[in-house]
Amino acid sequence: MFRGFSETVKIMSTAEKIKPHKALYIKLGLSGEWENECITRDQTLRLGYREVPHDLCINGMWDDVLEELKPIRKDIGTATRDKNQIQNFYEADESVLWLTFFGDRLYWCFARPQITYLSDKTKTRRVIGKWRSTDLSGKPLEKSRLSGRLLSMQGFRGTICSVKEFEYLVQKINGKVLKANEEATDALSILEDKIEVLIRSLHWKDFEILVDLIFRQAGWQRVGTLGGTEKTLDLDLLSPITSERYAVQVKSKASLAQFKDYQQRFEDMLGYRRSYFVVHSPSKDLIQAEDQISDDFQLWLPKQLAVLAVKYGLADWIIGKAA
Repeated sequence: MFRGFSETVKIMSTAEKIKPHKALYIKLGLSGEWENECITRDQTLRLGYREVPHDLCINGMWDDVLEELKPIRKDIGTATRDKNQIQNFYEADESVLWLTFFGDRLYWCFARPQITYLSDKTKTRRVIGKWRSTDLSGKPLEKSRLSGRLLSMQGFRGTICSVKEFEYLVQKINGKVLKANEEATDALSILEDKIEVLIRSLHWKDFEILVDLIFRQAGWQRVGTLGGTEKTLDLDLLSPITSERYAVQVKSKASLAQFKDYQQRFEDMLGYRRSYFVVHSPSKDLIQAEDQISDDFQLWLPKQLAVLAVKYGLADWIIGKAA
């Protein structure tokens, strides 16, 4: 079933909120060479710095580690930064939140303090549980929905660094919605509701034009009309990216029986990826059947159109037509 943005806010689960005192970003290998292994298979953190003796690190001899790094880095500032990164890996306790980026997601975890020294001289720490790419309510932590300030950490040239956007990160993982975001979501929901009322008041011809505008704003190209003798605007659409064709029929009024009739006729139409049946004034039985719609045959009613109209910047057009 079609859902607007305002309906996608999920109820928080009863999972206990995380309360780290610090967060560290870690880059899992050069160009992310260990990301898949650490995150999907081993559930570990992994550190290189093979040239630094493990026994010095495990015994906390950080001045000696710095002396080892000086001739390698040839710059006291760089050597000190590297020493600090290694020290963070070895000494961060279980309350430290770790994060990295893999694919299109942010991944986070807590890690056990024990260090495992591998045969290739790299070091690992076991993750407590597993790496996670969702918040505590189960919502994916997709990069596209994260602050650019946090995402900028991907450009960090070192291996480990502190997370400056600490409070923001913890709030995102805990699934906490900022007050300003909550207020904006509520305002968007109200706008969608008001636009739905105006859509229902549109003349049927303006309603047809609105449907055409929505598809065009979404980037689809109209390559023709179908059934021109009917009092509907039947669109033959083309996706410029995939070259797939879509059929659209617009009805001023329709019942469930009419919908099923068109659905049957669509099955005989070759060459179309999907069909849309758009209705201005649906019957009660058609409204009740909304949840039964298949993926390749979509039913759009004024509520769905209101969400799309707001999304594609058509609210002003609707207000003008309804005035």
